[in-house]
Amino acid sequence: MVMTAVERRRATLVSADATGYSRLMAVDELATIQAIKLFREAAEQIAVEHGGRLVDSPGDNLLFEYGSAASALVASLRFQKFVGDTNEQYAPEDRMQFRMGVHSGEVVVDTDRIYGSGINIAARLERLARPGGICISELVRDEVGDTPPLEDIGSQYVKNIPHPIHAFFVAVPGQTVPERPTTSSWPAIAVMPFETAEGDADAEYLADGLVEDLITNLAMWHQFPVIARNSTFTYKGQTIDLVVVGKELGAEYLVVGSLRRVDQRVRISAQLLDAETGQHIWADRWNTTLDDAFATGDEIAQAISVALRPELLRAMSERAMRQSPADLTAWDYALRGTWHLRRPTREDGAQAVALLTRAVQLDPASGFAHAHLAHGHYRMLQHHWTVDRDADLAGLVEHAERAVACDPMDANGYLFRSLACSVQGRRDDVLANLRRAVKLNPSLPVARSLLGQFLGIAGRTEEGLRELDTAIRLSPRDPQLWTFHAGKQVVLWNAGRYEEAREASERALEIDAEAAAATAYSNIAATSALLGDLPRARAALADTLRAWPNMSITTLRTLFASIPEESVEMFFDALRLAGWEPDEEDAATGAATTS
Repeated sequence: MVMTAVERRRATLVSADATGYSRLMAVDELATIQAIKLFREAAEQIAVEHGGRLVDSPGDNLLFEYGSAASALVASLRFQKFVGDTNEQYAPEDRMQFRMGVHSGEVVVDTDRIYGSGINIAARLERLARPGGICISELVRDEVGDTPPLEDIGSQYVKNIPHPIHAFFVAVPGQTVPERPTTSSWPAIAVMPFETAEGDADAEYLADGLVEDLITNLAMWHQFPVIARNSTFTYKGQTIDLVVVGKELGAEYLVVGSLRRVDQRVRISAQLLDAETGQHIWADRWNTTLDDAFATGDEIAQAISVALRPELLRAMSERAMRQSPADLTAWDYALRGTWHLRRPTREDGAQAVALLTRAVQLDPASGFAHAHLAHGHYRMLQHHWTVDRDADLAGLVEHAERAVACDPMDANGYLFRSLACSVQGRRDDVLANLRRAVKLNPSLPVARSLLGQFLGIAGRTEEGLRELDTAIRLSPRDPQLWTFHAGKQVVLWNAGRYEEAREASERALEIDAEAAAATAYSNIAATSALLGDLPRARAALADTLRAWPNMSITTLRTLFASIPEESVEMFFDALRLAGWEPDEEDAATGAATTS
């Protein structure tokens, strides 16, 4: 080996990264590519004007080198202002933002390339920045002083850097960036390369594509960070210790899998593991043929991601439930709240609202917590548990709006905003929000289910049923599967297909008799009455009132606010035919509320 002299010099390094890039690509690939090209060219021009240069630009990442910290910071502020000004012409959910990290240190120069630990530190600082802002190291702060104003965020331990970095946050003057979360870092998930038989090129090609699609689909959930492919694929072909890999990647959960084939038959297996312990949380497998797997690879990845999400959230919430109350962060409160949301009692509903309220108090910028708090208020209304209907209505509307404002790329915010619009009777806004949710995350079954339900309410019966069937196909073992069939009952009732509507209600009861009781039995009572089966109608009404002893016209009108008035009145008349005798004062109040 011939040793050659290398050039060393001191430089200031700037790392920039587009936030939400994978999700934007999934929503509109061409527009995202055009946007990243525009911003890359602008950043390079600004760098040149301040004596810097663009060193590398893989994907949505940018790396710059400057001769001084002052020049690097001024150029970075100019670039962030350019991004902010450009974004004014786009809706919040379509905007691309950048995080930037700035650090000064020695680099090794090899032709046009540079190397050194300072590059890694700049990249780690960039991850500490909020979207639209800049994070600088103490070394840079010492060179530039306190102009513009800095926010001291203290010493930070970051991945693969053995010592803490004292960091400062810089906001662009005149522009708003999200508040720094008070939560600990959200648990990250890494999808490892799937194993294949050695020498099977077709299987390897298919497995790699499947993993890439799975990473993209998981990123669309927007509820946990997903480690990039470029990091996980460095382990491809290696014998690895999964616990060690989890630590190296900064991931608390790992997805591992394999793709095996015999002739044209293919078996795909996937597992979810706790990276801290190596314990299995979930596993499943899919059998197909090689041709079908190539043709439907994205559907298989979608099916895996849909199956993974509830298991991952369940595992995280159960971990949070085991923690001491003294150690809980906002994230832990939010996870505990989602644990209670999955349980079918009034007490759990109230506890979920209380825990999620605490989460948003601790972290007002958490779109996840706001979205699920909106969900909690809706459940209090949906399951007729509310003790203060006006407060739950107001909470649903407020926190759904705040969820979208905090994270305009998260489909869940639009999902719950659609429910808020529903109880307000804003039918067009319901559909617009559900379409946005499905566009942001085509793998979100509940969004497709609600979209199908409201398409049916709008008179587009077959289109609505197709969306509902897609939701059922996407998540055939979903904990909320009964609600998909309950959605079908609404669509079929609205279309006057009463026998089929009753069958959908019966299917909902088969799946979860306790959770579906009030909704399904009331529909069976109404449909049976209209079909002339009064004995069954009366029996179903008795079951309804056992599940919902305080059923009232006022509450029903709230839940049915977006359903056509004539369909609602027919439902009430059918229940009366079955023997329901609503309180006359309540009926008058309900009528007044609707008018």
